[in-house]
Amino acid sequence: MRNGIKIFIIMTVLCLLAGCGGGESVPERNTVSIQKDGTIRQTIVEQFEPEYYDIEELNTMAQEKIARLGSTNEAIVCESMKADGGQIVVEMTYQTDTDYRNFNNRDIFNGTVSEAAAQGYTFQNLVGTDGAAVGAEVVASAGEDRVVIIQTKAGEALDVSVYGKIVYASDNIALSGQKNAAISAGEEDMVSCVVFQ
Repeated sequence: MRNGIKIFIIMTVLCLLAGCGGGESVPERNTVSIQKDGTIRQTIVEQFEPEYYDIEELNTMAQEKIARLGSTNEAIVCESMKADGGQIVVEMTYQTDTDYRNFNNRDIFNGTVSEAAAQGYTFQNLVGTDGAAVGAEVVASAGEDRVVIIQTKAGEALDVSVYGKIVYASDNIALSGQKNAAISAGEEDMVSCVVFQ
């Protein structure tokens, strides 16, 4: 009997540590996640003041904007919108970087290093995971590695999550683990780059 209780307690603790049954955790700040199938998931976390906004009204506005952009075949989907504890959390899915760009009015590129170079993107001010500077020619030679290039507006912080191991990132990005990067809020608009395998 005592062994049964011990096993139960150990399994309960392991499940809590692993997040069993808790569903996906909600990011604490704005996040863009690059999925292996090419889709882009965005979590928008903003202050929410119910005396000024109504959650249904905001949801209607989002759906109207999606319709205005002529989104067909679920190219842009508002997965959920929840108000909780003074914040609103919106989950969006975009089928392509073009869909994300059109909805958010921010530049983004999701593809290979070679494709990015062919579209005129350059790889300046990048560092390796050790923090050492990496020349543009080194990055350009990694032609089939994946890259996400994303614009943030002044004062906007953004977390970026990718499905592979990050090998290079813009020098304004802090890495947290092999697949996560944090772009700090800048004083002006900026474009940041994450290269991963």
